[in-house]
Amino acid sequence: MYSQFFRDLTIWSKRESHHRPAIQSVGLLTGLALCLLMAPAVAAEKLDYNRDVRPILSNKCFRCHGFDDKNRAAGLRLDMAEGALAERDGAAAIVPHAPEESLLVERIETSDVDLKMPPPESPQQLTEQEIALLKQWIREGAEYQPHWAFAPLSKPEIPSAMATPVDTVPGSPLDGFIEKELLAKGIPVAPMASRAVRIRRLYLDVLGILPSPEEVDRFEQDAAPDAWEKLVDEVLASPHYGERWGRHWLDQARYADSNGYTIDGARVMWPYRDWVIQALNADMPFDQFTIEQLAGDLLPNASKKQLVATAFHRNTMINEEGGVKADQFRHEAMVDRVATTGSVWLGLSIGCAQCHTHKYDPITHEDFHRLYAFFNAAKDANNQAETVPVYVNEVFGLTPAQDALLAQLKALRIEQGKLKEAVGKETKVASGGDPAAVRWNRVEFTQFAAGSNGELVQLPDQSLLASRKLAENDNYEVTFDWPEKTRAVKIVVLTHESLPRQGPGLASNGNFVLSDVSLKQKDRSFRFEQAFADHEQPGYTAIHAIDNDPQSGWAINVSADQTKRNPQLKMNARHELVLKASQEVEPGPVTIVLRHDRNAHYLIGRFAVELADQWPEATTSSSQIQQLAEINEQIRRLEAQVPGAGREYLQMVMQDFPKPPPTYLLLRGDFLNPDLPRGELSPGVPAALTVSTGPADKLKNRLDLARWLVSKDNALTARVFVNRVWMRYFGRGIVETENDFGMQGSLPFSPELLDWLAGRFIEKKWSMKALHKEILLSKTYCRESRIISQALSKDPQNRALGRQQRLRVDAEILRDLMLSASGLLTPTIGGPSVFPPQPAGVFQFTQNSKPWNEEQGENRYRRTMYTMFYRSAPYPLLATFDAPDFTSACTRRQPSSTPLQALSVANDPMFLEMAGGLAQRVLQDQPRDTEAVANVMWKICLSRAMSADEREIVARFFEAEKQRFDRSPEQINKLLKPMKRFSWPADLSQAEIAATISLARLVFNTDEFITRN
Repeated sequence: MYSQFFRDLTIWSKRESHHRPAIQSVGLLTGLALCLLMAPAVAAEKLDYNRDVRPILSNKCFRCHGFDDKNRAAGLRLDMAEGALAERDGAAAIVPHAPEESLLVERIETSDVDLKMPPPESPQQLTEQEIALLKQWIREGAEYQPHWAFAPLSKPEIPSAMATPVDTVPGSPLDGFIEKELLAKGIPVAPMASRAVRIRRLYLDVLGILPSPEEVDRFEQDAAPDAWEKLVDEVLASPHYGERWGRHWLDQARYADSNGYTIDGARVMWPYRDWVIQALNADMPFDQFTIEQLAGDLLPNASKKQLVATAFHRNTMINEEGGVKADQFRHEAMVDRVATTGSVWLGLSIGCAQCHTHKYDPITHEDFHRLYAFFNAAKDANNQAETVPVYVNEVFGLTPAQDALLAQLKALRIEQGKLKEAVGKETKVASGGDPAAVRWNRVEFTQFAAGSNGELVQLPDQSLLASRKLAENDNYEVTFDWPEKTRAVKIVVLTHESLPRQGPGLASNGNFVLSDVSLKQKDRSFRFEQAFADHEQPGYTAIHAIDNDPQSGWAINVSADQTKRNPQLKMNARHELVLKASQEVEPGPVTIVLRHDRNAHYLIGRFAVELADQWPEATTSSSQIQQLAEINEQIRRLEAQVPGAGREYLQMVMQDFPKPPPTYLLLRGDFLNPDLPRGELSPGVPAALTVSTGPADKLKNRLDLARWLVSKDNALTARVFVNRVWMRYFGRGIVETENDFGMQGSLPFSPELLDWLAGRFIEKKWSMKALHKEILLSKTYCRESRIISQALSKDPQNRALGRQQRLRVDAEILRDLMLSASGLLTPTIGGPSVFPPQPAGVFQFTQNSKPWNEEQGENRYRRTMYTMFYRSAPYPLLATFDAPDFTSACTRRQPSSTPLQALSVANDPMFLEMAGGLAQRVLQDQPRDTEAVANVMWKICLSRAMSADEREIVARFFEAEKQRFDRSPEQINKLLKPMKRFSWPADLSQAEIAATISLARLVFNTDEFITRN
């Protein structure tokens, strides 16, 4: 694509006879002089390499003359002094203090198209000003400097800040750095924002919900000199802080509730989400926060929480397609982990070096694979990860009393399992039952169907075979005649050659999870009284099929250890679930419903139903049955005392093989093309990132890597983290390219401020809350966001931060603001993901339909971060308002402004329901005149009173809406019908209620409501 800087080595020897006369010709010198006269002025002060020169070389030269030694043009390196200053055949590309002798200057100024650099066909051409800057830099001595981001932290002198304003805020040393720049550029400084604006800003930034009118009033009336600091401390202590800032972190962790790719089955990842919230609320130091996520499993005596933390790197996608090559997608997961670690902790596009040495940054192809070696030991064989069982509230911590109860519960469950196994053996169900004791008769179905209208085929033996085109959580309904005196039902699951691994399930491993079995007759529904099976997967016992919990179920996964002990026990064999029926079922047609709510695509593939007129307990020990009943009762009592202990969830975690597989350099990043002659690669970090301490050659595993990332030897991590926190508060980082601290990234607008913040962060023992507080107490944070005309002309984009920035809230926060304004918000923190209302048809264009059982209780109004997130079909609100799909790490969301966003806020039934909630909230107060009602809405939603102009507009709007509804009862019914859950004052007409809901919609649709001012 690009011609070489020097066509070949002979050009060096020919320069005197060919190039020098051309450069020295009078005409060219005259033209060059004219160009320099026309070029923009070059800075009078001495140039700074990192600020003035490196960006030019990086953007225009390093692609061909940088770090990639394999593809470097003509062997010339311009990224380091040794290469640029080296003489070859008596000449050098750069001769310090002598641009007229430097071949680089010769080439960038020549008119010879065959020799000109960059080549004429390159889109990256040097401007006249850039040429002049390069010449000035050479004239000044061509001093190279290490890349600023990789250098050790400096200790800048703190500039003096301006006098504190009347409405005092404590201020911070960081203000001095900001105000120094503003003063130098003559940019006026905005005054402090009002207290109402500041408290709303604080709540939206730190908690993601609105302050109540009472909280606003209390702060406005607090005359204490430390009122702002007290409020900041109070807000940082709120458990909702962990939710708001946890959401930022989860973006980087590419957190989702599904596996991704086309099948995109559901997965259990919420315990990791809860760990992040809990860690942030506890102000876990960022170095420990890092270590536990990257290598918690490698810590001595790792706790369950530390294991859960390692799910950070289990957020990689999993391909469930048939015929998937396990080694390929294991490799894809490793590549993702390397790239994510680089972007999250180092702010570098390390993933670019997967296939070749980075074209712009000093990250080599080998560097990438040495980082790869840290993760290559992870157990990812066949896409099956190590797991730990987690209860709903376990991550947030249980009281000592609850811990003791949980220990009892675990012991009882072990005993329960042993008894169930003993009972199963006594009844001889595993061998098909004892004909002398129980006679089973297979039923003939009169009707059978799947809930998705998917196909069930009846085979000659009266069993049913499911097609593989069913919905991923489909249910089956089978109807047959119920004989008199029937006491027992047997669900027989069977193999078939058409099923994955011959079945009996539709999951890729031949398994299934039967979450519920129930029986219907006419208008009555019956639950089965007892259940046991010939085999149960640990944690998926027979009783779970009749416990009325959609998140539990019976499954038959058979481990290698079990088959070793019992060779006759196989997954793809006949297995049986025996159920005790209610004696209240009458003879006649009945329907059995089989549900599969627990796991996506874990459906029964082939099954039959058999009946018996006696319960096979006659062949069991009555003492064992009694003992099992007593244990079941004890378990039920204990579960009631420990919320969430009724069910264990399996969270994927990281765990390494005892002996890691070898890591090789993969040519062009192809896992099928290892460079075997080069030999195995040991783990290591890029040499360019160890500029202050030399190579880190003693790092052996993920724990070593994690500790290095947050060590004194690596200043980059602290810079990257504080920059992203700054970005959340001001809309733009100190380094604007927050995801690129490499050589093509932006320079920090204040390198001194960045290093001071990073150093302060480390001095405060990596306390994230201390960093937040430092910024929140600053005058810079507390300023107005209103634009002053003089500032607009001098700094139109507010890069110097003479004022605060107005920011539209994130997608999740938009809905959360409406929830908090409506009074409907359920403040429960953590737990499994939920299913709030969403439009129909969301899954119509995905490979598989997803279960979405719309919440009707308190979960309907949980914070949006708890919404079930399928990668292939994100919750529509999130997609509309710029949330990523979480297939890869997202360090910064890119906000957009589209008509669809406005239409969604105005018309989405979910938002309309919340407007009803707000109307219900304000109508509970007295008096109820229009102005009073509207003013309460303004205080709730905008944290301020209405202006005179707004009062006039609202009065006209409310009257017009009331008249509209008076004329159209149909419109009233359409509006109020979905709001039957709300209660309205009896003394108000329906038109007044509907007009109040319209007013609530009006407030929700203002820019001010969805904007952090």
